[in-house]
Amino acid sequence: MEARRRSLGYVAVAVAVLVLVGWLTARYLVKRQLIRSLGSTDMQVRVDATQELLDMEKLSDALPAQHIIVRSKTAEALGEIGTDDALGVLGEILADQEEAPRRWARRALVKQGMRAMPVLLDALSAGGGTTDEAIAALEEIGPQTAAEIRFLLSDDSAAGGAARALAKLGGIGVDALIRACYNAHGSFRENALGKLGLEKVEAAVEPALYNLLPIDGSKKGAAIKALGLIGDRRAVPAIIPFLQDKGNREGAVTALGQIGDSRAVEPILATMLETEKRYRNAAILALRRIGAPAFPALVRELRSDQVLLRQAAAEALVGSDSASVNGALMVALKDSDDEVRASAALALGWKGNVGAVPALIGALSDSGWQVVDSAVSALGDIGLDAADRLLTVLRSLESDLTVRYQISRALSSMGRGAVPKLTAALSDGSPSVQMWSAVALGEIGDPDPEVAQALERLTASADPQVAWVAQEQLRRLTSLTGT
Repeated sequence: MEARRRSLGYVAVAVAVLVLVGWLTARYLVKRQLIRSLGSTDMQVRVDATQELLDMEKLSDALPAQHIIVRSKTAEALGEIGTDDALGVLGEILADQEEAPRRWARRALVKQGMRAMPVLLDALSAGGGTTDEAIAALEEIGPQTAAEIRFLLSDDSAAGGAARALAKLGGIGVDALIRACYNAHGSFRENALGKLGLEKVEAAVEPALYNLLPIDGSKKGAAIKALGLIGDRRAVPAIIPFLQDKGNREGAVTALGQIGDSRAVEPILATMLETEKRYRNAAILALRRIGAPAFPALVRELRSDQVLLRQAAAEALVGSDSASVNGALMVALKDSDDEVRASAALALGWKGNVGAVPALIGALSDSGWQVVDSAVSALGDIGLDAADRLLTVLRSLESDLTVRYQISRALSSMGRGAVPKLTAALSDGSPSVQMWSAVALGEIGDPDPEVAQALERLTASADPQVAWVAQEQLRRLTSLTGT
């Protein structure tokens, strides 16, 4: 009897297992068919399949493994369904690694209007493409979203995205950011000022200036940065005092350079006895940005008895591209300090500045390698206008071997534009011109067959040194071009 009951128990368990397996199999087959339907071209089929998978709580698990097109079409279908569950899955698709599903999710969320706000606000802290799509969606939904977005300005993870979204909304969104500049919550102020600055909102000048005042909770660093980005000259007098503030001086000098007002030149130069490299680099860049209005003061400081001031002035004039400072820079090529001489040489190197060529050729004999390298670079930057003068120096019996080598470097730094002139110089009557022109052509490595042919002819030169150099450069050219 006991054995019979045990047998019946086994049968019952087996039947239960079979029923369960059958149910699971049927459910799996239904799920698989529904997943296939997600890619249907028929919208209603996709909507029905998406709804059933939502009801089965299987959609979220199934989507990541599907093709990008299926994920995109599913997002569209979820937009038609519009339930809370659908919005939740749209939030997941908004975080997809691919752009297309994110874009379709954004469109679907926009259809839901303000109901989509929780999903979109969560996405502002995600970063990358997810945040970009969320901001675009909020902009499409409209300015009514600003009231909810502004509360995220105090959330460190979402503040950046929230500020961007408010700025994109314009009008009421920008107004919300401006009000946040006066908020007692410090992070509200900082995030609002940062975004208003990046968007160059002129209406932010007053609240930014307010934050420079000695009041509790003010965000001076963020305000200075915003004022620099906006570039309004009204801010200059308020920013200048911060050049003496150790915590904000680098931001202040950067902002003054961005604004580009001549009133900042003397205050910046007054700080250039500072030896801290990071600040000095920022200050020199600021003086360069101010440009021509700073030239008179910089020329004056080239004659200073303080080497730090001379160094700063010479470096700030690099990139000036102005003949008006040539004379002062040529004098600076004789300075006792290597850095001053090197910066002066670089500052003389701008396209077509032929007036500086003789002085730069003289600098090729400098005792400082930095100065020589700067002179070579400057001659190359002047370009083909300097080439004839350089070739003339090569013809001179007075130029020494080191200078000739540096001239070949300068010629090669002119690049392929100098190739025709250098190729023609291979036929010059001067062995020195032939030899160093060949060296420059080898450095440039132009694959033009005419260059190789000209070097080949030069290998037959009666001057054994010229012939050897031509052979070496031809070999070098062959190795570079593979011909």
